[in-house]
Amino acid sequence: MGSEHRPLTEPSEIKPEILFVRFSSFGDIILASGVVALLKNIYPNSNITWVMGKEFVPVFEGRTLADRIVGIDRAGFKGYISMLNLANQFRNKIFDIVVDIQDNRRSAFLLKMLKYKVRTKSMPSLEERGDDHAYFHFSRILKSIGINKIPDKPHLLFNNQDKKILEENLHSLGYKGEPLVVFATSASQPLKRWSVEHFKTLAKIIISKNNVAIALVGAKGEERFGFEGERIYNLIGKLPYFSSILLIKKAILLVTNDSSPLHMAFSVDTPAVVLYGPTRPNWSLPQGPYFAIQSPMDCSPCMKKRCSKGISCLDEIQPQNVYNVILKNKERIGFEFSV
Repeated sequence: MGSEHRPLTEPSEIKPEILFVRFSSFGDIILASGVVALLKNIYPNSNITWVMGKEFVPVFEGRTLADRIVGIDRAGFKGYISMLNLANQFRNKIFDIVVDIQDNRRSAFLLKMLKYKVRTKSMPSLEERGDDHAYFHFSRILKSIGINKIPDKPHLLFNNQDKKILEENLHSLGYKGEPLVVFATSASQPLKRWSVEHFKTLAKIIISKNNVAIALVGAKGEERFGFEGERIYNLIGKLPYFSSILLIKKAILLVTNDSSPLHMAFSVDTPAVVLYGPTRPNWSLPQGPYFAIQSPMDCSPCMKKRCSKGISCLDEIQPQNVYNVILKNKERIGFEFSV
């Protein structure tokens, strides 16, 4: 094993083998790509191996500054077997640095079986983790190994095919080059989804007052959260992950639930209005032109996955109120939305 707190050697003097641990989820992996970029900047000669959930490997292989990505099964007992197998693969390897920003029982289980010289400190308590954006938490973890820097933003790598697929899909829907407002209408949990009807109403408000179009973004399997209409381009289920990010990059604004499209927007500097019901913006909302709208209900945020009252607190946020927030912040958004 190794030390958790020993300061590192000067970056110019070493070519470290770095193990980076962040298993999930889509949005958090996007954020974590910024930590990998920071490590590469500090240790340009490093070899970084990233351990993540196997379902994310096909999406992020070659898309970050990690030199190698290794996938593990995260599900139940199989997850522990998968980590045992991975530890066996690394049995003859000694990592110079281990950076664990997953920081939970499963990552601790994996690290107990590995050999390393220095690793980041675990920060299990809320006081240690902090109650602010993920990057501040990550910076506190990095500080435990002598890195006193905070990641700037996510760092993802795109290719020409990503752009080609996006352009072909927009062309097939008759896109005329209007400025785009992108809606991300789904989320991983039902309570985190603003209703499709509210998104429809907001689309009507925006289109009726501005010479813009609406583009809908989402993954395969989320088609039920889409809708049609004049100057509405429904791309849900039609774009690969990185083409979806480029769609958001093309937009003047993203309106989204508390889900991974927010982190996509952060990665490409697109302003966003983010809707919060059971969750709160502390962890996910970046600094900059990112605007949180919290449900007005007294019980929000409850941080629960299910509502004992059977209420969708997000739907208490009215579409006109969302547009009012857009109008209030149009200078920071960088587009002259009309009253």
